[in-house]
Amino acid sequence: MIFSPLQLLRERRLPESIYAELIGDLFSATPLIAVFAISQCVIGAAIFIETRDAIVLALAAANVLISCERMWMVHNYHRAAADSPLSSAEAGVWEQRFATRSVATGVLVSAMGVRCFMLPEPTVHMLIVGVLFSYAAGTITRVAFRPRLALFNLLVVAVPPAIASIFHGGMMYLCLGLSMIIFMIGAFDVVQHSYETIVSQLMLKRRFAGLAQRDALTGLANRLGFNENLETIIADAQRNGYSLAVHSLDLDRFKAANDLYGHPAGDAILQEVARRLMRLTRASDLLVRLGGDEFVLVQTGVATREQATALAARIVEDISSHYSVNGHVIEIGTSVGIALMSNEDLTPDELLGRADQALYQAKRTRSGFAVYAAAPHLVPSLIDGDDFQDHNAVTRKTVNLR
Repeated sequence: MIFSPLQLLRERRLPESIYAELIGDLFSATPLIAVFAISQCVIGAAIFIETRDAIVLALAAANVLISCERMWMVHNYHRAAADSPLSSAEAGVWEQRFATRSVATGVLVSAMGVRCFMLPEPTVHMLIVGVLFSYAAGTITRVAFRPRLALFNLLVVAVPPAIASIFHGGMMYLCLGLSMIIFMIGAFDVVQHSYETIVSQLMLKRRFAGLAQRDALTGLANRLGFNENLETIIADAQRNGYSLAVHSLDLDRFKAANDLYGHPAGDAILQEVARRLMRLTRASDLLVRLGGDEFVLVQTGVATREQATALAARIVEDISSHYSVNGHVIEIGTSVGIALMSNEDLTPDELLGRADQALYQAKRTRSGFAVYAAAPHLVPSLIDGDDFQDHNAVTRKTVNLR
């Protein structure tokens, strides 16, 4: 692959979760910032003692102040990210804050390098070269996953001191200046390779995580995916001021059909149920197969109770339509329990528990669907088994339809 620095200016559009994780990595370098602040104190003091140059001392002091402010910014970021996952827009704001401080630090380091090459002491030149290369190496390793920022910092840190070294005069200083330019050009390729590697690894990790959160039979989210996503959906609903409804459902007469026609037929029914439910959901909704014949649908953007009950009615109607499996026409049904998220501060488990209570009521009354009642402990438990009809009932429904 032919490398071009312009490739670093065309960052690929990333999924929101990966972009937020990359920004989070920017804010994981507090120990390095602290080490940099300490080194600036030591180096600034050493150069001032050697040269009595107040400008270098002032530049080092400014870097220490910015480093302290950066550590405070990192603390604020982690506090903000701990409350809820950051959206893409919020992550972008934090990236801008990080970039502003990072560029300011790079400018001060570059200015210190230029100033030191204006001084006559070779020992000072040796010391500042170490500072410049160390800072550039840190930029490559810690900021490579934001390549435009890394590229700009490398240009700022390398070019002005390199020009100052060349103008200092002499073959050695000419070679030193050219070495800094060559290092910067080589660093561009390292940044590009690091960025592509990091993004590929994150994509692969997300892909495997996605597989772990998917039900192998239906392709829907599984219990792990449900646990991972429901809390985020609830937090997003509360942040944006809209409600949601959790629909808990299981299939009526499925166990009898599965026993009568075999597991392959049962699997085919579950797959068709999943397809029908997916046709009823939107991209923002969450559809889950918890296991067996149990499904959960999280309906977002619910403004009224009627929206939730209308969806439940459509679910009952669609799922109750017949299924053609291996030459048989099989009929099953479903019951749906609905829990609406109100102004109460409910956990995901509490919300799902309410939906389950409403499901028990729907099955007891055979009403198709029910909304969570204020006194769920008054709803009696069901008789063992999830079917209202036995094998003979299923046979009667299917034998004349083959």
